[in-house]
Amino acid sequence: MKVDHKEKGSAELMVDLYSTLLLDIWEIVSELIGETILTLLLTLAIRNLRDKYPFLKSVNVSEEGISTDGMREACRQMPPAEIHRGFQSFITHLFDLFTALAEGVVTRELFPKVLPKVREAERVVSQK
Repeated sequence: MKVDHKEKGSAELMVDLYSTLLLDIWEIVSELIGETILTLLLTLAIRNLRDKYPFLKSVNVSEEGISTDGMREACRQMPPAEIHRGFQSFITHLFDLFTALAEGVVTRELFPKVLPKVREAERVVSQK
């Protein structure tokens, strides 16, 4: 699959957008439920989606935080729409886990942060 220069720029923008969003999620949710439980939930979400979206394996999670350093390389040749779909599935899966764990408390805190960034990513994908 060949990616043109415009798509490459969009792919990098998509990675930047979702990297920032994951760091925001870490900051907010780790204060609510703790690093250990958040690490477990993020790892579980990645494990459940890694076959469908292999680039998610490049997200490294530990109790010290979340690292997306390898993601740029993993997404280099991917269309932005595929990156967006993968992260959208990942975020949705995380919200499902957070809701099951904390009955909406985490979701209420995250929703105002997450929704604008997902909408921005959708605009980027639709502009190609």
